[in-house]
Amino acid sequence: MTTTTQHKIVLAIRIILGAIFLLSGIGKLIDGSQALYLVELLATKFYWLIEYGSVIVTGTSLLELLLAGLLFWGRKLTAVLLASFLLIISFTGVLGYFYLQGMSVASCGCFGAFSIGGGIVSTLIRNSILLLLIIAGFTVKTMTGNGEQGKEKK
Repeated sequence: MTTTTQHKIVLAIRIILGAIFLLSGIGKLIDGSQALYLVELLATKFYWLIEYGSVIVTGTSLLELLLAGLLFWGRKLTAVLLASFLLIISFTGVLGYFYLQGMSVASCGCFGAFSIGGGIVSTLIRNSILLLLIIAGFTVKTMTGNGEQGKEKK
């Protein structure tokens, strides 16, 4: 795989992930009621969360917007991909908990006002695809990084 092909793949992954985080962040800032409902559901087991529900939803939205901006910008890509990976893993963990508990949730509230997606199963599938994209971004970025370092040393 050539370096230009690797750069194009990384660029495509950055744009896709950035657009998803941008839509999600803006959607939850417009209407975060569904996401807040999930936090309240989680608060039935972890009572201290109920006090911080709106802060959690707003903070998550702002973090998604920050990640989207950094993905579009393309700087510190390894750190941004790592943060994206951890964020998606945490979302998947919460939804996986709901799924394993047998809770029926009509919508995850992931995209807020835009209402993209569906129930827990479709969201878990979408998150799995996002995780694969992030891992692919890490892999291709690492291959690109090693190739550039090798050229610089010559």
